[in-house]
Formats: sequence, structure tokens, C-alpha cells
Amino acid sequence: MKAIDLSKGEHSLAEILTLAKSETVLIHSASGDDFLVEQADEFDREAVALGSSDQFMGFLKSRSNETEDISIDAARKKRGM
Repeated sequence: MKAIDLSKGEHSLAEILTLAKSETVLIHSASGDDFLVEQADEFDREAVALGSSDQFMGFLKSRSNETEDISIDAARKKRGM
């Protein structure tokens, strides 16, 4: 991991992104906040897409509200196993 302290010098976004292609970059801002920058992979892009989907988020909300449990035997029977 490469650490960059913005309070000790300026770095361009292009420079940071170039570094992030090969390793995770920890950016310490002048205000004291820390940020991580790393190259996104297919999983990251899919997670963003699903998180932006109202339909998928509604599905997750409905699933989280379910209170009924089902036994493993009942699940097997339901699936014909």
C-alpha cells in the first residue's frame, strides 16, 4: 500500500490513479480524513450497479422483513430432495 499525505505536498489525480493501478493508495487529506483508492474489478462494478438498483434494494428490504424460519428438512422437501 502506498500512502500519500496531501498536507505535505500536492499530487495530481492522474498521478494517484496511476499508482492505484498497481497498488492500493491511502490518501491522508489536509483536513485529517483518510481515503483509499484502488482499481475497481468486475465485483466492485456489480456491487455499485446493484446498490443503485431500486428493484434490487426493494427485494433486499422485503427479504429482511421476513420473520418466518424454515427448517432444512422443509427446504429439502420443497426442492424435491
